[in-house]
Amino acid sequence: MRFPREDPAAETVATVDIETTAVDPGDGELVAIGVGVHPRAEPLTRATYETFHRDGDGEVSLIRAAMDYLARSGADALVTYNGAEFDLPFVERRLAERGAALDLPAITASETHLDLFLDRRDRAEAADEPWPSLETCLESYGYTPAETVWRGTPVTNERFGDELGPAYLRTLGTATGARFRATLAEVVDHYLRTDLEATLALFYADVGEPFDSTYLGTERRFE
Repeated sequence: MRFPREDPAAETVATVDIETTAVDPGDGELVAIGVGVHPRAEPLTRATYETFHRDGDGEVSLIRAAMDYLARSGADALVTYNGAEFDLPFVERRLAERGAALDLPAITASETHLDLFLDRRDRAEAADEPWPSLETCLESYGYTPAETVWRGTPVTNERFGDELGPAYLRTLGTATGARFRATLAEVVDHYLRTDLEATLALFYADVGEPFDSTYLGTERRFE
């Protein structure tokens, strides 16, 4: 679904994406968080994508590292795809579950946070149509989403929650898991980075700004 919108004229745009073992924060937990930052004076191919993974210190440490990075990014706008009702509330719920007092960066406030999903969801519901995915929105503009293939099958949100995320978490706290965890981290990194770029790409497509990309239309395979 295309959704032309007014350009907020931010100088540096950030985006956030989380990977979890389930969509319900009462049932699932965080595996990784990605933060993308793009100074708009630079080509999109110069955007930076930082990924933060669970380690032995747990979810609070993961959230703190990612949110501290976002706060220091210098971005003056945040764009997400369903970040307002999924990613950020999931993070806050997991903090509450752990009894941690940690404020999210100021850039996550509604004044500076543009969720590219919400208005599309409202339009779809008004037309009695399914909610559009990030991938189908990119395809509506003629872009081919990147693909992360793990063990012969593309990684999707569902497969991440059912297979990849739990496999990664099983490696924590074991003496023999470090090597396998490093391999899985490469898969998670690629999946996160392609999603982060996809969100930025959709934002630029919506505001009518041309861009080149690093990942769109590519595939990477992992065994």
